[in-house]
Amino acid sequence: MADHCALRLIRELKQLQSSDQLAIAVHFKEENICDITALLVGPPGTPYELGFYEFAIKVPSSYPAKPPMVTIKTTDHGCTRFGPNLYATGKVCLSIIGTWHGSRGEEWSPAQGLESVLLSIQSLLSANPYTNEPGFEQASGATDHTLMENYNAKIRHENLRLAVIAPLERAFGNVPVISQQSYISDRSQVQDEGKRTSREPETDDIPTSPFDDYRKQRFLWYYDLYQNNIEAGILDEEIHHKVFPLMQFEARGNAMEGRWSYPDLKKRLQWLQDKVLEETHSWPAEGLDLEKKDAGIAVNLRGHHEQIVSNLRHYTASMVDLTLVNGNPFLWKLTYFGRPMSKLDGGVFNIKIYISPRHPAEQPRVFVETPLYHIRVSRLGVLIYTPSRADEMSRHIEGIINALEDENPPYNPLMTVHPEATKLCWGSDQERRQYRTKLRRSVEKSAE
Repeated sequence: MADHCALRLIRELKQLQSSDQLAIAVHFKEENICDITALLVGPPGTPYELGFYEFAIKVPSSYPAKPPMVTIKTTDHGCTRFGPNLYATGKVCLSIIGTWHGSRGEEWSPAQGLESVLLSIQSLLSANPYTNEPGFEQASGATDHTLMENYNAKIRHENLRLAVIAPLERAFGNVPVISQQSYISDRSQVQDEGKRTSREPETDDIPTSPFDDYRKQRFLWYYDLYQNNIEAGILDEEIHHKVFPLMQFEARGNAMEGRWSYPDLKKRLQWLQDKVLEETHSWPAEGLDLEKKDAGIAVNLRGHHEQIVSNLRHYTASMVDLTLVNGNPFLWKLTYFGRPMSKLDGGVFNIKIYISPRHPAEQPRVFVETPLYHIRVSRLGVLIYTPSRADEMSRHIEGIINALEDENPPYNPLMTVHPEATKLCWGSDQERRQYRTKLRRSVEKSAE
């Protein structure tokens, strides 16, 4: 790759890594920036909602004159087609990368880049993917409507199973017993000698993903939404254990086949929550063991804590108290006193910050221990926030405070983790009043 092309690619990668795009993440190795792995989070309000879709990107030496080559890795070992443009083989059909003949003006241009490609792929994760199939764009009849609903229904199920649950199970190096007998379908019988069945692949078949921590953090953020989607599936008794219908444009070997089994997904989701919480609560003890061995990270965290405490006293007029729990630099307690004249005025909130011994490669996980009815706080107490710099603990503290204090946040479904509060906050005038009332009551109760 020519120097000017390499410099452009490096610039694009750094821009993507520092971007405030919550739904896009990239990973690459400095020694080979042409091999990139990207993760796209499925857009809320679509059957791909909050799923984690992984893509392999290979950048040619002629870039940007020629487009990058992209394959989807979220395919259940080559057995699942996640949409008309996302083949089980890994092929991504998209005019911008030259794998589909698009209309004039849709083809690749050197003015475009990695972000353009990723945003184009993200657009394929649409609310009605059925109409992405050529020849079905104008489908609108009653039969078409039924097929669209069926197609979305099976994508919703497999989104949870294959794009949320299975990768996290593999991240923990174990697939629990409850997941092993779940997907007995037409393709569950051995199709040919030596070919795999439709059950989950063995975990040692798959290498560790660079996005494991990314997935775990967001799993905690969005757990309530995953749970709600599974509960909705359980209520739909008409589909229980039925075989997925095959669409006209699907064919054996390039289709989405299987059965609906939401009760099994519910068990697996709960298992994962337990594992993520268990891992989170293990960090302080693991960190102390490292401190006994004179690990530098413990010294650095103590130093950061002292500096942050000094700055907080100077800038926040004693509205924040930050301590180390039992002197442990891997577990911080932030006590936040609601700012006067704000929605949190008079409240007192205890917040625990769990810091990984591998920080910043693994990001802190934050829990509001004081019950608070807030769009940024899940029913489990998980706080969603975004630090301006992931490697600086001072920025994490800023992000936590800003998330709590944001009075009039713009609607962003990726930044809300309490489904009921979210519905009220951006609902009708009456619903917004209900949100403010419930928030205020929780604030008042916090000070009792």
